[in-house]
Formats: sequence, C-alpha cells, structure tokens
Amino acid sequence: MNDRIPLARLVTPESVAVIGASDDMGKFGGRVVAYLKKFGYPGQILPINPRRAVVMELPAYASVGAAPGPIDVAILALPAEGLLEQIEACAEAGIGACIVITGKLADAGAEGAALQDRIVATARAAGMRLLGPNCLGIVNPVGRAALSSTLALEGPVLRAGGIGIVSQSGALMGTLLSLALDYGAGFSRCISVGNQADLELCDFLEFLIDDDATRVICLYAEGFRDPQRFRDLLFRAREAGKPVLCVKAGRSEGGARAAASHTASLAGSWESFAAVCRAAGAVPMDDPAAMIFAADALVRMPPLRAPGLGVAVIASSGGATAVTADMLPRFGARLGELSDATRAAMAPWMPAKDVHLPVDTGAFHGGTSGDGITACLRAFMTDPDIGAVIYPMATMPRMADHAARLPGLSREGATPILYAMTAGRVGDGARGKMLDADYPWFDRMADALQAWRVMEAVAQGRAEQAPPPARPDGAGPALPAGLPISGPLTEQETKRLVAAYGIPVTREAAATTADDAVRAATAIGFPVVMKGASRAILHKSDLGLVRLNLTDAEAVRDAFTDIMARIEAAAPGTAEGVLVQEMARGEAELILGVTHDPDFGPMIMVGLGGTLVEVLKDVQLAPAPVSPAQAEAMLRRLVLWPVLAGVRGRPPVDVAAASDALARLSWLAQDLGSRLVELDINPLIVRAAGQGAIAVDGRATLAEPA
Repeated sequence: MNDRIPLARLVTPESVAVIGASDDMGKFGGRVVAYLKKFGYPGQILPINPRRAVVMELPAYASVGAAPGPIDVAILALPAEGLLEQIEACAEAGIGACIVITGKLADAGAEGAALQDRIVATARAAGMRLLGPNCLGIVNPVGRAALSSTLALEGPVLRAGGIGIVSQSGALMGTLLSLALDYGAGFSRCISVGNQADLELCDFLEFLIDDDATRVICLYAEGFRDPQRFRDLLFRAREAGKPVLCVKAGRSEGGARAAASHTASLAGSWESFAAVCRAAGAVPMDDPAAMIFAADALVRMPPLRAPGLGVAVIASSGGATAVTADMLPRFGARLGELSDATRAAMAPWMPAKDVHLPVDTGAFHGGTSGDGITACLRAFMTDPDIGAVIYPMATMPRMADHAARLPGLSREGATPILYAMTAGRVGDGARGKMLDADYPWFDRMADALQAWRVMEAVAQGRAEQAPPPARPDGAGPALPAGLPISGPLTEQETKRLVAAYGIPVTREAAATTADDAVRAATAIGFPVVMKGASRAILHKSDLGLVRLNLTDAEAVRDAFTDIMARIEAAAPGTAEGVLVQEMARGEAELILGVTHDPDFGPMIMVGLGGTLVEVLKDVQLAPAPVSPAQAEAMLRRLVLWPVLAGVRGRPPVDVAAASDALARLSWLAQDLGSRLVELDINPLIVRAAGQGAIAVDGRATLAEPA
C-alpha cells in the first residue's frame, strides 16, 4: 500500500474525477456520474470531458490536470487506445488511485496484456494505485459512493448493511447486488477487482476484515495471486469474528488425470481450496445467490447459540412440513428432540398425538391460530436441543399476519427463524411485512436450508477454533538415510519414511529369492503376507501381487514364484523381489494420504481405506499440519464414521491411535513441503479401542530438493 492513499480513502473518497464523463446513460461514463448523483455522493464530482463545459448539470473539465485538486480517485471509462495517455495524466496530476472500468487488456490477449503492463508500471512509478482494469468499480452504500457503472444501480434504493463483497467478476457483483436489494439485504462495500493488475482480492479482503461497517464477507474468486496470503487472511477473519463465505469458479479435475496415488486423485484444486476454507472457519459454496442469502441471514438473524443442535419445523400445511422434514438430511440438519417442557407448552394447542415435530398448525384445536404459533415458537426457543426454526409458509388465510409475528419472536428468543414464503405472488403481503421489519426471508426451501447449513458451519468453525497444532513427540523432522533423492518410493522405503515420524508399521523383510522369503517368513512368524516390489507398478492388488495369510514355507515359495512372474509380465525388468511382512488384523481399514497443492501447499487426507476408496469418495481433506484433536474431527465428519464408532455389534476402533497417526503424517507433509509430491498409507489397519493402529502398505513420490 502506498503513502498517498489508503484503501479506506479509495473506497470512500472525498473527490472523484470521471474521465469519459457523458450525458449519455448508454455510456459507462454517463452512468457513473448519474449514479454518484442519484445516491447522494457527499464528495466532489469532477466530470472530465474535453468537448463539454457541463455534464449532467455539473461543471466539466478538459483534463484531470485542469480540474481542481487534490483528487482522491479517478474513474476511467474510455476505449483502451486512450487509456495509457489518461493514466499518465492522472499520475502527473497526483491522483491517489484509478478505477479502470476499461476492458480488453490482459483479458483480451498479448497486445492488451502489454498495454496493461505499461499502465501498471506508470501508476507504480507515481505511487498511484489501480483497481481493475476490466472491472465495474466500487459500490459503497455506507459511504453513499457509487463508483461504478453497474446497471444494478438502476434500482430505486441502495441499502447500507453489513455484507461486504469482493468479486473478480463485475457483472456477477452487480447481479448479486440487484438480487439482494429485492430481499431487503444491505451492503457495506461491494468491490469488483477485475484483472487484479495492481490491487487484488486479498487487499480488499484484508480491508473488509478491518472495516467496522462489514460484518460478513462474501468472495467470488477465480484464482489467487497469493494463495498463502489468502489462507492467512481467512484465519485473521475468524479471529476478528467475521464469517467469510466464498464461491470459487473453475473446479478442476486436472490433478486426477496424472495422479499416481489415491490421495492425488481425490484432492483436486477445488477440494484443497474448500479444505483450506474449512480449516480457517470460512465456508466454501458453489451458488453465488445462496451465498448472499446466507450472508444476509448471518447479518440480520440471531446466530445459532451452538453447533450440532436440531431444528424445529412448523407450518400450516402437513405437506409442507413433511417435505421440509424430508429435505433436512440433505443439508446436514435433523429434527430436534423435544424436551418434556416443550411438549407441555405445546399440549394445550393440539391433540396429544400431534405433539411432535414437525408441527402442522392445521392440527391445532380449531385450526391454525396466531396465539398457538406464538406459543409453539416460544417453546422451541427455550428447548435445549433446538437451535433454529424452519417455517415454510404455504398458501393460507392471514399469511401476512402470521409472518409479521416472526421477526419480533426471533429477536426476543435470540433464535433464527428461517421463513420461506413459498406461495408465489399471493405471498407478497407477507414479504412486505418482513421487509418492513428488516428481517430476511426466502422464496425457496432449499435457500432457507442452505442458509441454515452456512450458519451451522460458522458456528462449528468458531467452536473448533484452536491454537496452532504442536509437533507430537518423536515426529521427525529427521529423515531416514538411504532414500532416493527423487521419484517413486517402494513400499518398504515409504514405511521407513513414515516410521521416522512415529507411525507404527508392520515388521517386514525384503527377499529376492524364494529361500530368502521362507527365511524371512520363519523369522517373522506365520501367517505372513507377501507383496511384489516394483517401482513401476502403482496398485499391487490390481495385478494379484498381494498374497494374504500364507501359513507355511510351501505357500511362501509358490507365492514368490507366481508374484515374480506377474511382475515380469506387467513391467518387464522392474522386479525388485518381494516384501514379506507380518499378517496384521484389525476392525477397520483407513487410507491416510498427503498431496502437495500448488496453491495451498501440503494437504492431508483420511477416509475409509481399501481398493474402493476412489469409488466411495468418503474422504476428508485438511491443510497440514493438524493436531490429534483436529484429526479426530476429520474422522468424525466421514459419512462412514458410524463404522469406526462401532455398528451392529462391532467394537469401536482405536480412534485416538488413528488420529495420532494422521497428525504425525501431517508433520511429515509440513516438513517435506513440495518435495513430497504425494503419499498414501493404504491401509492403516485400526484395531479395537485401546489396541492401536498400524500401517501395512504405502507408496510415495518425492521431488528433487529445490
């Protein structure tokens, strides 16, 4: 950041020059001047137009040099061929920053990119900051500064509120602004960063974290100039108590195409991004509109008092309550378990058989009544297992009257009521009541439940906030000698690597002849496992190179002969012998993995192991390192967690041992960094609770030291 103008002055300038100003609302420069006037910009507006003395009833100037200074910000809306000349004029005039709406620069090819580079160099030489090019500027409702040409500003109002947006797409920013205004949402600052030639998304994310007017931050990103800075800022936002919701475009499967491990095939760029967000308490999303609705709920509704609570569903339609209850699991929600006190409070209003969730108010004695709805809602808000109320409103008499009760009750009981007006235009009266009460509503149940899911994620992220993980005793950082400098590691080499970090591995010995294999098996003790060793073969079981439960010398000799023949057939000349190891047994198999994301660095993965891991795709990803507690939280988020916790008479597994192994692996990933391209422990056999876990197979790839 330069000394001439801080970001706060760019976002809320005291004077604005509009280069390319016009009376024509069909032109960018015409709209910028019109919108500044329309929404009551309190600073000085300086239209720049060499052919006009007056623009939109304001005195116009032939150049920025002729306009009275000092000038905080110039907005440039003119063809690309005239852009460099005007940037030079702004630099000479001592303007603090330029907002470059002009497009067709780096976004349009090599010639445009060269022009963009010259513009940036000119601005930096003068200490002048640039926003854009190819952006739609800044909309600052709190400061009444509409520094933008977006057509979203054609609407009659511009509500100030607590949502801040930074978007790499100007058109999408305008779309979200327009949509949200229809629902009564208010914004602090909306910033379109465009090509990010100078100022970039992280600059404004940092600004919004420190901005008193912003309570929730929304991001639309297509890529990051400094991913590590982005990651650090997410943690800062959580420390500041500001939820960050982020939609990132461009989910990539590219990492899976060349993957040599299960981990790499399951940890694509978007998955790594989402894991980094979750680790910092931010919420990754895939629907920009749902992001704005959720942000509005976080700003204008009471927060969830704790994560993990159930919800209450109430409506005047049995069908609406049933469908809503059926939708809950898809969004990770559940119906609350009603306390005796809640049931007692509901009992006077309905037959005993109907005192349960979900509540159909049509079952009330005498039908739906406002007093009955109020009594049920107040009971829900004091129930220890209910954190939120979902209220889908179907067509019925007195919709507006019933809706009008909800904002006050929600605030009184400090409990969010997510109200979905599903009745189309006939529900406009109810929507109007919500608008008058400055309270959010939704038109679709999916949007209401998505907002609940975001509120739950934010509450969970705050609850899981913890100090940085400490290195476990005996976890490296010394590496075993004799490993290859680069390239694939054998199973035995991989196990030596993870054992150096304190992860238990099987007793084993390499053998290059059948006699050696028999001697190794005898020393280890029957039964044993035998596996083929070849750096050229990724997945041994696919080629029949893994033999289990070999109980005598004859079985070992036969297995050795067959395995060596299979390796020669699959990858001639690559056989390195076999690995003879103890036969390990347990209650569950996990996969533990490492991959190195080019943006966010080392990532760890855990899931149910075996050969079907890529089919099940039941895995959790996190940036390294993690603590054992954070590792256990990853295990608990698996869909198949009940298998680990003990199901259908099976004993619970040693979760502590599995969590410790994952934490130790995360420090290996952290220490090796980009040298560890990928690594799988598959499987880690986890025994019954208290009996430990052991790595029985593994594979890794190293890159040469930088």
